[in-house]
This record gives sequence, C-alpha cells and structure tokens, in this order.
Amino acid sequence: MQLNATALTLLLVLAGSAGCVDSSPRPSTADSIVSARPTPVVSSVRVNQGTYGMTSRVKWILSPDSSSLLVMVDPVGVENEAVPNGFFYGSEGKNFHARMDEVWDVAPSPDWQTIAFSRAHVLSARESDTIPAPLWVDLARRTGIDTATLRNGSFASSGMSLARAIAQPGTIRVPADSRASGASDAAAPRMYPIVRGWRVRWTADGTTVALGANPARVQDDEPSEAWAALDPATGAFHGTLAAGAQLVAPKWVMGPVLDISAPADMQAAPAIHVASDARTFAIESSRGVITARETTVGASPTATPFAVGSGKALAATKGGRYILALAPRANAVAHEVPVEAVVYVVGW
Repeated sequence: MQLNATALTLLLVLAGSAGCVDSSPRPSTADSIVSARPTPVVSSVRVNQGTYGMTSRVKWILSPDSSSLLVMVDPVGVENEAVPNGFFYGSEGKNFHARMDEVWDVAPSPDWQTIAFSRAHVLSARESDTIPAPLWVDLARRTGIDTATLRNGSFASSGMSLARAIAQPGTIRVPADSRASGASDAAAPRMYPIVRGWRVRWTADGTTVALGANPARVQDDEPSEAWAALDPATGAFHGTLAAGAQLVAPKWVMGPVLDISAPADMQAAPAIHVASDARTFAIESSRGVITARETTVGASPTATPFAVGSGKALAATKGGRYILALAPRANAVAHEVPVEAVVYVVGW
C-alpha cells in the first residue's frame, strides 16, 4: 500500500544512535549539540509539521512506568472546525520513536506495545460545487479503498466551504528489539482498508481497536456516538463492539493552548527530575533555554549545566531521553503561532 511520504514519517532510533533522524531537523546552536562525552548529544523532533490552525492544544500521556511518552498537537480551525493532528511517540525501553502528521486521533494500547491511530484524508472542492472525481480516484489509489466506499464513508469537515473527509485506521507495533534485523520494516505503520475511526480507543484487554463513528457536526471536539471493532492482528472488522466491551480512553495531560492572538510564556517552567542509570538530573527552563543540571550525589554543585535546547520544558520520560518542550518555530509561518511543540531526544 502506498502512503503519502510528505504527511507520514516513521522515525526509528536504533541502539547506539546519537539521536533522532527527523526529516525536518531544527539546526541551531542550542538544539543540536555535538561534543565529547560525557556531554550528551541532543537532537529535536517537531511533533506537528502541519498547520497549527487558529489555536492548538498540546497534550501528552506518560506510560504507567513513565518510560514512554505520547504527545499530540491538536489544532482547530475557524469556528472550531476539525483540523488534522500530529503526534509523537517515544519509548526509552525499546529505544524507539515515531511521529506522524495528518491524523484525527491516536491511542496507545493498554500495554503500550501498539499505537492505534486514524489517518485523516481531506478533499476540498475549491472552485467547484462538487468534489472532483479524480480526487476520489487518487484517494482510492492511496488508501486501497474503492471510491464508492470512500464517498459513502466520508463526512463534512468544513462549515465554510465544501470539503469531505474520511478516517482510515492504522497501527504501529513497537518493536521488541529496535536493533534486530528487520525491526524498521516490522514497525512500519499498518493501514487497514476501512473507512472508520474519527475517534480511536482500545478495549481493556488490548485485543481490539474501537473505531468511532463519523462526527455528527463539523466540530473538532465532536465525540463518536457509536463504535465498531477492529482486530489489529488479523484486520477483521465488525460493525459493532462485543457486548460488555470496556473501552479505555487516553488520560491526556492537557498542556498549553497556543493561540495566534496571545503570546506564549517561554521564560520559565518547574524543574523536571529524571534519572539516567546511576546519574540524576534536573531539567530546568529559564529565559527561553532548557538545561540539564546534574543532581547525582557527589556531583560538583558548581558544574556548568549542559544545554538541551531553546524553549520551555513541559514533560519528560523518567530517564530524560525524551523531553517535550515548547520552542520557537524553526521557520516562521504567517498568521500562525510563532512557537511549536518539539521533543528533544537526549543520547545520555
């Protein structure tokens, strides 16, 4: 199945690597530090490479053991219109991370071994009063779904112009060993030829992905009123969930809202304490710069903290490999907020 390379990026970090291999690096003196050990190598990954809309909510979840991090940037358009999101997932234990643009929703399985998401495809009429037939044909080619199914399963995605959208479910299986031969191929997103998934959930036993029905209104926060079932192992689809199935809703930490009309506070944030092997650090934000100060017992109190990057830290995994932050945008975008969510990947 052919995927849109500009909207879908899978990033693998193999053991021993210096950092992420983001297709859109953020070169700056603070964001990319290359020096001799023990100073770590730091790189950065932009969580959402698409639009930030009129406003965007940055939110995240840490796994129960705090070793994995899932981040979403959820933008909205004029009058709260639905806009596709971007997400980042990183696992310290598996030394693996991935990111993706153009999704409606994302949710980790209860064991955090599989990430379910719904791919967002939006077609606009532009100057016409109907969606041109070639656009449906092209979407059928990209999704592997026939045009009749796409049309019937589409929903209105704008209240101001003619636009139709679909949701297509997919999963990313976190590799057990990212250093193993073929791990990159095994972790590639698996897409299912189904038009469903405005909202995505998992059943409590982790065997089924629940796919939410299309939104009843053109609103970014509109819930799904009905659910179908997808077996991620076999690809089997059922129009309804099994009786008594319990759904697990992601418990997002609601972070800052980025608004074009309001400047973001980038000056300071509470310290985040992490432990990498036998060493401990305080991730600190001050005057728009994020640093890591060693707090290990016996460490010199006068030692100079090393720079992580520009911005303000919001969250981090327990070992400090993945640090979520707000940072100035690498490339300014007219009529959008001048800051964005990034994840600094630290090679301790």
